[in-house]
Amino acid sequence: MTDCRNAPHHSGCRRVFAALVLSMLLLLALPASAAGSYSVAIEGAGDSASMLKKFLDVSRRADTKDVPPEEIRRMAATAPQQIKSLLATQGYFAPDIQSEVDQSTSPWTIRFRIDRGPLTHVDSVNIRFSGAIANGPHADPRRIERLRRAWSLKPGEAFTADAWNNAKNGLLKPLLIEDYPTATITHSEAKVDPANASAALAVDVDSGPLVTFGELQIHGLKRYPRSMVNAINPIHPGDPYSQKKLNELQSRLEDTGYFRSAFATINAEPAHPERVPVRLDLTENPRERLALGGGFSTDTGARLQAKWLDRDFLHRNWRLESELRVDRETRLLGNDVYLPSLQNGWFPSFGAHFERDVSAGETDDTIRVGGQLASPDKLDEKVWGVAYLADRQQIGDAFRNHRQALLGTFTYTRRRLDNLLTPTRGYFASAEFGLGPRGLINEDTILRTRLRATWLKPLWGRWHTIVRGEVGQVFGGSRLTIPGDLLFRTGGDQTVRGYGYNTLGVEQDGAIVGGKVMAVASAELIYQLKPQWGLAVFTDEGNAADSWSEFQFKRGTGAGVRWRSPIGPVSVDVAYGHAVHKIRLHFSIGYGF
Repeated sequence: MTDCRNAPHHSGCRRVFAALVLSMLLLLALPASAAGSYSVAIEGAGDSASMLKKFLDVSRRADTKDVPPEEIRRMAATAPQQIKSLLATQGYFAPDIQSEVDQSTSPWTIRFRIDRGPLTHVDSVNIRFSGAIANGPHADPRRIERLRRAWSLKPGEAFTADAWNNAKNGLLKPLLIEDYPTATITHSEAKVDPANASAALAVDVDSGPLVTFGELQIHGLKRYPRSMVNAINPIHPGDPYSQKKLNELQSRLEDTGYFRSAFATINAEPAHPERVPVRLDLTENPRERLALGGGFSTDTGARLQAKWLDRDFLHRNWRLESELRVDRETRLLGNDVYLPSLQNGWFPSFGAHFERDVSAGETDDTIRVGGQLASPDKLDEKVWGVAYLADRQQIGDAFRNHRQALLGTFTYTRRRLDNLLTPTRGYFASAEFGLGPRGLINEDTILRTRLRATWLKPLWGRWHTIVRGEVGQVFGGSRLTIPGDLLFRTGGDQTVRGYGYNTLGVEQDGAIVGGKVMAVASAELIYQLKPQWGLAVFTDEGNAADSWSEFQFKRGTGAGVRWRSPIGPVSVDVAYGHAVHKIRLHFSIGYGF
């Protein structure tokens, strides 16, 4: 072997060097295809081009090294048939495709020139039903007609594979979730006429028999009595099958706090449709739990919190929740006792709280004692209650005031959201009423009302909107006799951004105190960068006052970042308060649903 390190002019070294140069020249002279490199050009495919590039074999392997020339030619030859199949999924059944492998370029270019032809449209739809929904004592012609009207792929619309599959799924789903869990599509056919660019659709649906619920079979119940489950079970033997009822049972059980999870199912068979047993699998929560935590918000600063939970308080399966919370604005000590549900499913509870709130120059020491009776349905929740409130108000060193009130209350909340934790569409609305007649405790008759609503809606593409509104008023009495918890202040992370927490209200002796009227309106536009991240712009307006004649809106506008976290939507906003000419940073988690 020749060592050229110290003899660069040796004849052997010159021969080695010449061989290396010749090898490099030969490699450079070879066509790029010999190393398996080529490019794909698709012309004339319009908005189908991106789909073709994604799914064509020859396109997907374009970046692969060392593809043999014969394999490149094979993929180029089979590509037209693949293109026809792919275009058919988008409604193009008569395309004209020309292909070539251009070896004069380096690397090779595989070129497709495509004329997609006319887009196929639906000409006719024939949906036929069989089974109990069409024949026998449970026949329901009106429901059949509603299902036909709801068919999404109507005559005149473009025929695509996605639209075809979505229409069939949309036809079957209402049957599967209500009355007919064994329903199937027994036959479906799309006859395409490429010459006329039309499609005739036919679907046969067998609803199967009407399925009814049977007895509840509970698994996993050890710590708590079966009567606790029976009291809130919305399902009765003999009721027609309903997925909504199963979901409601699961939701009611999880809302009690006694169960970590609840899963209700049935195993329906067409041969045995009557009184099908309902299997309920439960995972119980432990009887006692101590939770320590912390947090932060720009409204109230850092927060420390301790909660004690006893699910067998006084050995009666009562649920005791004790809480201690300390942050920049608030000191809270409270106890709530939740009793097992009544036979009608309603949940009674009672509690007592002491809270010191220091904000906007006002200090309130408040005692709240009361009881509630809440309905089991969280979609349309009703809560009746009675509450006694007493507070000691202090502003600086000069003003001190004692106030108290006794009210009966009613709250109705309607939730229509796709997800309660991280919603993207739907709405929330709530109406609160409180009445305290003049008498032993109340100096004047008090009527308190508060209405709230939030609406979420996707607009187009990645754009979403959130609109919020709130209005409240206290009739009767004055803010000198009505406890601060019944009055209104606003401003902060989730009301009017651009202003400090509870700094919009009535000015008194250099402090901001609650008023008898309040209104807030907000509109937000969000652009979703990724499924979990978005950018937002918003405008908020709101204020509180002693009367509507003194009320003036205060505006805040700004922009922020949105993150759909596992614990709820997180918002970080920068807002400008037009009335105070200041910029504030706001941080919050979740919506007030």
